[in-house]
Amino acid sequence: MKETTIRALRKTLTSKTIPVAMGVVLTFSPWLAHANIFGEGRILGTGGVTTVSGAAGGGIVPWALIGGYGDNEQIGYTAFYTNLATSNYLLNAYGGSVGIDNRVEISLAQQSLGLGNTANFLDMELGEPAGSNVPLQDGTDLTQDIVGLKVRLFGNAIYQQNTWLPQVAFGVQYHRNHNVGLGGSANLLGVLGAKSNGTSYYLAATKVWLDGLWGHTTLLDVDVDATRANQNGLLGFEGIQNTRYHYEPEVSAGIFLNRRVVLGGEYRAMPQNQLLGDNATGNAISQTNAWKDLYVAYIPNKNFSITVAYAMLGHVATLNNQSGLYTSVTASF
Repeated sequence: MKETTIRALRKTLTSKTIPVAMGVVLTFSPWLAHANIFGEGRILGTGGVTTVSGAAGGGIVPWALIGGYGDNEQIGYTAFYTNLATSNYLLNAYGGSVGIDNRVEISLAQQSLGLGNTANFLDMELGEPAGSNVPLQDGTDLTQDIVGLKVRLFGNAIYQQNTWLPQVAFGVQYHRNHNVGLGGSANLLGVLGAKSNGTSYYLAATKVWLDGLWGHTTLLDVDVDATRANQNGLLGFEGIQNTRYHYEPEVSAGIFLNRRVVLGGEYRAMPQNQLLGDNATGNAISQTNAWKDLYVAYIPNKNFSITVAYAMLGHVATLNNQSGLYTSVTASF
C-alpha cells in the first residue's frame, strides 16, 4: 500500500513539475521586470529558436547561443511548443528556458511521442520473445522530461567579427522517461533492455558572419554529442549489449534572407544500441538513422518566432522513412 502511494505521488509530482514551473515564471514575470534585471540587450535572432529538447538552437541541434535576449547582467527567458507529425508518429514538446548573464542557460522540456498504429504491432511482437505482455494500444504515448544546463565557455558569436574564434558552450541534458500510457506494471523499456533515465553531454561551437554568403548574415554551428540515448531518449538509454557513450556529430547552418527570415538545414547523428535481442524484431526496433531537417524561421520581433521545417527522422521503431512537417513557436521575454 505504501509503495503504491509513493509511486502515485512521484508520478503526480513529476508530471506536474514542468507546467507548474512555467506557470510560476509567467505569473510573476511582470512584477519581476521592475527589478531591472530582465532585459533584451542582444540583437534580433541572437537567442536562436528552440530545439525539440528545450535548449536554444535550431530545431534538432542545440547551438552555443544562450536562450532569450538577456545580455550581460540581465536575465532572459523563453517558452516554446513544438509539433512534429510523421506518417505514423506524432511528437509534441513544450517547455522553457532561463538565460542568465548571457552565460548560463537552464531549460525544461517535456516530450510526448504517439506511437500511432505501431503500438499493436509492438504489443504482439514483444509479448512472445520477452515472455511478458506489454499492454500497448494504438495511440499509446511515450513521454519523457528533459532538464538541461548550458554554459558559454568563451567567445561571442556576434561581436567578435574580426576573428574566426567561435562561441563555444558546454551542455548537459538529463532525461527521465515515464512510459506513459502502458498501463499495468509493464515496462516497455525494461522489456527492450533499455534504461529509463540517462544523461547526454555536448560541446557546441557557433559562428555568425554578419557579412556572410552573398552579403547576408550566415550562421554555422558544429556540435559533438556524447550520448547513449535511443531516438533522443524516447526509447530509453543504452541496450542489451552496449552501455558505452557514443560520440555523434551535429551540424546546423542558416542564412538570414533578411533581418527576420532565416533559411537553413540541420544534421544530427544518432547512436544505435541493440534492443530486445539479436533477432528480426530486435534489429527492426534498434535501427536508427540520422535526424535531418530543412527549415525556415520567421522572427518578427524579440518576443516571438515561428519555425517550420521538413523533418526527416529515417527509421523509427520498425518503420522506415518517417518524415513530416515540424512546427515550433518560441516566445522570448
